[in-house]
Amino acid sequence: MKKTLLVFMLFFACSKGGVISEKIILNPKDIKTGYDSEATAIMNAMRFLGYEVDEAFVFGAGSGMDFYFFQSAFPFIGIKSDKMAENFFENTGIKWSGKQYTSYKKSIDIIKNKLKEGIPVILRVDVRFLPYRYGGKYGSKLSSYGRHYVTLFGIDFDKNLAYITDNESSNIIEISLNDLDKARNSTTQAFTPYGEFYWIEKERVDVPSYRKILLNSLEQVVKSYEKPVKKNMSELKNFYGIEAINNLSKEIVNIEKFVQIEMFLSGVFYSFYHYIEKLETKGAANREIFKDYLVFMNSKLKDKELEKIIKQINICAENWKILSSEFKEISSIITNYNEKYERKALYDRVGAIADSLAKEEDRLYKMIKDYIK
Repeated sequence: MKKTLLVFMLFFACSKGGVISEKIILNPKDIKTGYDSEATAIMNAMRFLGYEVDEAFVFGAGSGMDFYFFQSAFPFIGIKSDKMAENFFENTGIKWSGKQYTSYKKSIDIIKNKLKEGIPVILRVDVRFLPYRYGGKYGSKLSSYGRHYVTLFGIDFDKNLAYITDNESSNIIEISLNDLDKARNSTTQAFTPYGEFYWIEKERVDVPSYRKILLNSLEQVVKSYEKPVKKNMSELKNFYGIEAINNLSKEIVNIEKFVQIEMFLSGVFYSFYHYIEKLETKGAANREIFKDYLVFMNSKLKDKELEKIIKQINICAENWKILSSEFKEISSIITNYNEKYERKALYDRVGAIADSLAKEEDRLYKMIKDYIK
């Protein structure tokens, strides 16, 4: 396997005040962009360490495809498993640190030592405090999102700079250590990052066969489909997997049972569209990128039954696109409907689309479950 060039620099120099300056820089030569920031961060760290992987493989082997719906005054939908990284390393057998949460000082020492070993470190951050994304300034409070990941390739304490990769850039990005610290330790309520970080060990392992990785990843997808409903403290429900998809039509038709402030409705429907098609996804509620994974795996396995699953996930992807387009349309016109009975016609229409989607997703779920038996 072609090895990536590594340039590792470490030096100590005393300043006039006797303070020790330290510079540790790893030099990745083949930075790839991607949709999902965590899968992309893992991919670039792995490619630096000599693994030939792409984003779709990381996402798919990590069983990243999911769906959940949380009832609230501003309902939330999610399309990615929060265990993607754990699933990926379990399914591939690649050694990693596990997700770390420590004090600021201890984390800096650990991260610095890993860089000295020639190991890039994956950091969870709040995008709001990444100035290069907002013309050199912090984003607004509404831009806050703490489920974003970058890969750290270097630190220069003398210049107060960190060197990272991010999913939308094919170049190393400079960011001040102060800004990076603020991004890592943001207290945002939109997925608080809690200073999370982890790394992939340099020790190479024999990766399991494609067949075993595929079966393990699909087994975890089935578990996501079958995750039960939960009630939160206020008795509102969090729906997961196939139950969330089957219940989606009902939630849409009765959206004003929970969203009782009319001015929120446009934002709620736009957020549904945004999460399904735009936020760190290739689109179609992550069915597109998972389809890419299955296509790649089938290029290795030549499996007729897997071909059928690929065709079905493509049908599901098209249904998700139709649904998200309806969400976007409603978000732009709903303010023109002053009466609840007028808005109900919109909800009924999109609810019928959600019902059609649910039937196709149920077929996909059952096909995958039968495949892994």
